[in-house]
Amino acid sequence: MDRRIGIILNGATSRIAQLQHLGHVLAPIRNEGGLILVNGDRAFPDILMVGRNEEKLKQVAQKFGLEKWTTDLDAALSGSNYSIFFDASVTVGREDRLKKAISAGKNIYTEKPIANSLVEAEAVLEMAKDAGICHGVMSDKIFLPGFRKLKKLLDDNFFGRIVSVKMEFGWWIFDGHGETGQRPSWNYRKKGGGGLVLDMFPHWSYILDHLFGGVESIYCHTATHIPERIDEEGRPYSVDVEDAAYALLTLSGGIPGQLLTSWATRVRRDDLVTIQVDGTAGSAVSTLHGCWSQSLQNTPLPKFDTVNGQTMDMFKTWEEDTNAEPFKHSFRYGWELYLNHVMNGEPFPFTLDQGVKAIKLIDAAYRSSRERRVIDL
Repeated sequence: MDRRIGIILNGATSRIAQLQHLGHVLAPIRNEGGLILVNGDRAFPDILMVGRNEEKLKQVAQKFGLEKWTTDLDAALSGSNYSIFFDASVTVGREDRLKKAISAGKNIYTEKPIANSLVEAEAVLEMAKDAGICHGVMSDKIFLPGFRKLKKLLDDNFFGRIVSVKMEFGWWIFDGHGETGQRPSWNYRKKGGGGLVLDMFPHWSYILDHLFGGVESIYCHTATHIPERIDEEGRPYSVDVEDAAYALLTLSGGIPGQLLTSWATRVRRDDLVTIQVDGTAGSAVSTLHGCWSQSLQNTPLPKFDTVNGQTMDMFKTWEEDTNAEPFKHSFRYGWELYLNHVMNGEPFPFTLDQGVKAIKLIDAAYRSSRERRVIDL
C-alpha cells in the first residue's frame, strides 16, 4: 500500500539540508518512488521546505524537483497535512522551534545539538514526552562503514580487555586571509551558536555511547588558536568561541580515553576522524570508511633505534578489513529508522534522550575547561 508522509524541512536552504538530507536521502527516496517500509508498505515523502530567503528556496526547489516551499514557519506548522517537523537550521533558536513544532502536534526529528544549554534540552525532551509524539535526533556517524566494522570487532570481543581508546578529529580550517575558510563564520561566533565543542561533541557523545557505553567523566581544555577570521563578506571578525578541545575521558567501566578535536591541525593520519582501540588481545584503528586490526599474535616488535631511525613500516603490520557490504548513506539509515518509527511504530534508538545526553557532555566539557578539573557525568 502506498502511503504519503508529510515532512516540514526547516532550514531547507542550509548546506547540510541540501547536501545530506535532500541530496542523499529525501530526494533519492522520492526518485525511487518511495521508501519500502518494514511492513511492505511504500512511504512517499511530501516535502514542504521552509527557509528565510524566497529566492534561495526557489533555487533549491528547482534543484531537487520540489514544488512546495514557504518563508512562513508558523503557517507551515499550522497545517495538518505535515506530521513531521525536521530542523536543519542554525543551532541558535532550535529549542524554540522544536517547542513550537511540538505544540503544533508535530513529530520531530532534528539536527544536533537539540539546544544551546542543558536546561533547554531537558525542557524540549520533557515537552516531547508529555505530548506523546515520535521524537529523534540525527545520529548519522555510527552508520558509516568504518565504525560499523569497529562495532563488529567490539561485539566479537576481538580486543579482550580494552585498555585505552583514542579518538582524533580535525583538519586545518583556513582563516579567510588568502584562502577561503571551509566553515561558515557563525561556527566561530557565540551569538550564532558557534563553538567546536557545541558543534562536534554531540557526534562524539552518540559515537562513544554506541561503541563503548558512554562517558563517565571528562577533563577538558579548550582553546581559541586562530583569534581572527574573515567572514563571507570579506570582513575581519574576532573569534569568541573555541576552535579546539583536548580531553581526557573515563569511558564506561573505567576505560581511559583521549578525545582530540581541532579545527587548527594538519592531517597526518588515515582520515579526518580516527578511533584507536587497544586491548590485551588486539588493537584496531577505524576511520569513517576503513578499519585495520592487529591481533596479539601479529603484533610486531619494533626497535627503538636512535642511530639509524625506524626501519619498520608500521602501517604494513596492520590487516585491513576488506569485507564490504552494499553502501547506504549514513544519513539515510537514520531517516529510514525514523520513518518506520513514525509510520509503523518500529523501535527508534536515537530519541531526544540521546540529544540531552550530548548536551550533558558539552556542559561538562565547558565546565571542566572553565574550572580546570575533572567533571563526573
